[in-house]
Amino acid sequence: MNLSHFTALIYLICGIILFLLGLLIFREDARQRLNRVTAAMLFLVALGPILAAFGLLLEQVGPRPGVDVVLLNRLFLVWEFFFPQLVLFSLVFPTEHPVLHTHPNLPIGLYIPQALNLGLALLLPGAEQVQQLSQWLGLGREWPLLLQPFKILFSLLVTVLEVMVTYRETYFAAINLAYVLTAIIVMYLGSHRLTNPRLITQVRWVLWGIRSSLGLYAIAFLLPKLSPLQLGREVTYTLTILSLLIGSGVIAWAIIRYQFLDVRFIIRRGFVFSVTSGLLIGIYMLGYTQAKSIVEIALADSAGANLPLVEIFFLTFAVIVFQPLLSFLEDLVERFFFKGGQNYQQVLRNLSHEIFGIVDPAQLREKVTATLQEAMMVESAHLILPKAHAGATRNSNQARPVNAVFSTTIQHAANSESEARFEPNGQFIPLMAHMEAPIDERALLEKINLPVERQNLAELRARLFLPVSNRNELVGVLTVGKKITERRFSYEDMTLLSLLSTQIAIAFENILLYQERLTRQRLDEELHLAREIQRMLLPRQAPRSERFEIAAINLPSQEVGGDYYDFMILPNGLIGVAIGDIAGKGIPGALLMSNLQAAGRAAAIRSTRTDRVMEELNNQITRSTPAEKYATFFYSILWPDQKLTYTNAGHNYPLHCRIDGTLCELRQSNLIVGVREGIKYDEHTIALQPGEALIFYTDGVTEAADKSLEEFGVERLSEVIRSNSRLSAEGLRNAIYEAVLQFTGDTSQADDLTLVVVKVK
Repeated sequence: MNLSHFTALIYLICGIILFLLGLLIFREDARQRLNRVTAAMLFLVALGPILAAFGLLLEQVGPRPGVDVVLLNRLFLVWEFFFPQLVLFSLVFPTEHPVLHTHPNLPIGLYIPQALNLGLALLLPGAEQVQQLSQWLGLGREWPLLLQPFKILFSLLVTVLEVMVTYRETYFAAINLAYVLTAIIVMYLGSHRLTNPRLITQVRWVLWGIRSSLGLYAIAFLLPKLSPLQLGREVTYTLTILSLLIGSGVIAWAIIRYQFLDVRFIIRRGFVFSVTSGLLIGIYMLGYTQAKSIVEIALADSAGANLPLVEIFFLTFAVIVFQPLLSFLEDLVERFFFKGGQNYQQVLRNLSHEIFGIVDPAQLREKVTATLQEAMMVESAHLILPKAHAGATRNSNQARPVNAVFSTTIQHAANSESEARFEPNGQFIPLMAHMEAPIDERALLEKINLPVERQNLAELRARLFLPVSNRNELVGVLTVGKKITERRFSYEDMTLLSLLSTQIAIAFENILLYQERLTRQRLDEELHLAREIQRMLLPRQAPRSERFEIAAINLPSQEVGGDYYDFMILPNGLIGVAIGDIAGKGIPGALLMSNLQAAGRAAAIRSTRTDRVMEELNNQITRSTPAEKYATFFYSILWPDQKLTYTNAGHNYPLHCRIDGTLCELRQSNLIVGVREGIKYDEHTIALQPGEALIFYTDGVTEAADKSLEEFGVERLSEVIRSNSRLSAEGLRNAIYEAVLQFTGDTSQADDLTLVVVKVK
């Protein structure tokens, strides 16, 4: 194989690859202008090496009857329409240049020089044809006086044509070079306006390939026509081959590796596998042909008697080696070309897995929108999610809070932000809740007439809206803006986005579950802390006295209760006994309890009058807590001379059990503490006898209910006290507690249970 044959083979292979690339791009989406322009450019550039390959082959085989080689050489100029097509490509890639909108007929004007060049080459290929035209017009003869102006005009025209024909190649080589420089400059300037990383990478590769390829072509063909520089045939062939390999290779690389023009993955993979398989088959056939030629020459004397051995060897080789080698080659291509995250379909699939590790709605929104904008090369992307607020509620069967407002953040120029809010009783949210498929902007706006919602939708700059639903419940709305490349959303885009929206719904549900679990965990920690506070506030043991026996118990219904009791050891052998029921549970209740204890103890030290202690306590609680924080409170003092003074602020009436077993309630009471400052309270006194008992309790005792919701009540409490009135304070306390537990059975405790029993010795 000589140099011409080898060059022709490379030309032909490169031309076929370029043609297939153009066909691939055209078939992907022929409706897009960029696809049509790019495909036409590749078809034209493919025409050059294909025609050159046939020209070299005709040159080797010599003239053939019926084949006009001269005409074929002239028709070769058709491929030079590639240069204006390259300029048009630079005007539409990566984004359309505004000049195409202001001058829509500009593309037609770009082709005029090349059309003139082709016309001159076909009609007036040389100076002889110009002279024949001059003779045919009769410019050498005398014209009538009236026709002299026309003769001068025709003579000038023929002179211009003669100059153009003489310097045609140089003139149009300069024009082609101008086309190349214009295209590179326009594309370079356009690339600096880009912000999307994937599109920048595409442009960088395409621009590098075009500059390198056309630079080599200019050195090989254009510069020799514009300067005295002359290159040898071998150098010209080498530069041309490099130009074609770089040009076709970079375009193919941009399509395969970086999804140039959004060519689908399956088409790109099929193209690569087809090309690699074709190359493998071509190498196999070339090896077979060469081996057969060598054997034929070596065995010429034996008339090819052993020639079938060659066919047997290559057939065996193909059966044993070819299929494993092809599989290895396909696997190698798959790993080399399609690894990593450059394929945006793979990016979206990876995103659908990554979002399941996100536990914050804001982070989910940022991750989804940023990935969509970069991978799909869209101008905007938003994830509209429900915004939690005080009026929103949620149960285990709902994916989002009921009556939640949907919102998203919109980025504006100068790094400013605004919030787009969509009310649940508007039109947008109910409409998307009934959607099962993506809907475009035009169809959506036809169904919405609320000015506020239309304004918010306009600020989103969205072209496609996808419902994000889980178990037929709308979780959010995913929106994507128009593509930077002005391309339409394909069916594959829709499928991937729908799949992603489903994954987002599940991820958002997981976030809600996680936040609920986190809230419960925080609540458990809060309750545990409050329980510790309450445990430290309640007396560790009852005080000991020569006159009184005291026992107490406190069982909260939750981790932290609202009941409170306390003992104060006062001067002169006095014992203060307090019991109360605080409005509120958890940390707020524990804090109110601590405030109540501190204020009560401080007031008890300053006075032995229970009414004054209660008044000071009420004023302190009213000043330091909001109106909804209050408490029922009973404060009493046990005197060594066996009497009881007390003041009741709305608490349950304590029971006084006499020696004979009769019971009476201490019914004197005033307003609860913490409601209004300046309330006056009354102090009351009762005499006590040895063997008598006092029972202080909270409503957790009398309101304890069984499974039929019947309450334990004061009557049952009184009966238990009468039956066990001779027991000690601790024994009576245990008897009451066991009676309550036996009555309620397995029913959960609805309220705190607090009991203080005082027995007079």
